[in-house]
Amino acid sequence: MSGPRLAGLAIVAAAALAVPVTAASAAPVPQPAVIGTGWTQVDPSKTIQVVSHGTAHPHDWATTTQASEDGVSYDRSGGVETFKLLSKSSNRVEVRVHNDYKTGLRQFEGDLKVASPTEDESCMQIFGNDGPGATTLMIRAYAADGGTLRGLGKVLATGVFGKWVHVNVIHDATANKVSVYLGGKLVASGSGPTGTHYFKYGVYGTLQAANAQTQWKNVKYFQK
Repeated sequence: MSGPRLAGLAIVAAAALAVPVTAASAAPVPQPAVIGTGWTQVDPSKTIQVVSHGTAHPHDWATTTQASEDGVSYDRSGGVETFKLLSKSSNRVEVRVHNDYKTGLRQFEGDLKVASPTEDESCMQIFGNDGPGATTLMIRAYAADGGTLRGLGKVLATGVFGKWVHVNVIHDATANKVSVYLGGKLVASGSGPTGTHYFKYGVYGTLQAANAQTQWKNVKYFQK
């Protein structure tokens, strides 16, 4: 069953969250679909954030399919975006989505593949936090158990290395609630802080292994 609740985090006590470990261990099969009804798909502008030796090198997503600096690279081809950290010269290669909001409902959808030996790296964020932190949510990848995804203080899935995992994240910024779905199944839900929020995805974090890589495809954004 689901793991212990993180102190101070309001995890919803619903049967839908009681996901057996065996279900999580088999990486969910991609099921491309928005969660719920009444959503409007939007197409905000995006910036590719490439950082090397502490210097940011921003690129317009619409006009850039490849970007690289010492220790980091980004590539988009065949509908797949590939983010790589290759040395500690870099700790970030992410897409920053310009969907800034303070209230209302937003949904992120996409298919994620994490490559070994990625360890303790953010794959997707809801940025913005009026409190002591910088973010509302980080979905992070770890090398344990054949690749583990964690978020909201929970193990979301294991055995994910080299497999496509369908991800939906719903943020109710008015009610300060975040919900994470993998393969169409609710796997974690909790409270979040107020702030000016936006989505980010890619790889972010000090390199803890020889390299780190994520890939994203079918990324979409919704609001209502």
